[in-house]
Amino acid sequence: MEQKEQQFEQLFHSEYGRMYRLAYILLGDEDEAKDAVQDVFSSLWDGSITLREESQRSFLLTCVRNRCLNIIAQWERHRKAEKQLATADQLDFPEPWQGRSDDDLLEIILHYIDGWLTPQTSKIIHMHFDDQKSYKEISSSLGISLSAVNKHIVQGMKKLRQTFNRKEA
Repeated sequence: MEQKEQQFEQLFHSEYGRMYRLAYILLGDEDEAKDAVQDVFSSLWDGSITLREESQRSFLLTCVRNRCLNIIAQWERHRKAEKQLATADQLDFPEPWQGRSDDDLLEIILHYIDGWLTPQTSKIIHMHFDDQKSYKEISSSLGISLSAVNKHIVQGMKKLRQTFNRKEA
């Protein structure tokens, strides 16, 4: 085993428990906490983040905290999107759409996503909501930045809300 691998393994064993406990406290889910810590170590291993010797413990905890906050924000976005898409009865559809079943409304929305949004935005929205892929997975799969993934989802959802004129309760 080369020196870099030994140092990495030693760091993993010495800091994992502390990092996991923080992630578990923030997320309240064992698997998500493990994934968050693993994401930080993966970024460290592939060079996405650089660790300084003098502040490694606090830096790793900060990285885990930030990853957890990103996960929590993602959960919030999911909940918001699910609420918007699941409350079809609160949508104020123009006359031809009123009285349609939820399945019909979903079909109309899917048709709009596929026919009126850009191909890239449509693909990203399907990957995120249908395939339940994370922003990071989409970014990696399509070779685009996380901010580009976010931009496509935000713009797509904005167009959906404008088109389907969501009533505020």
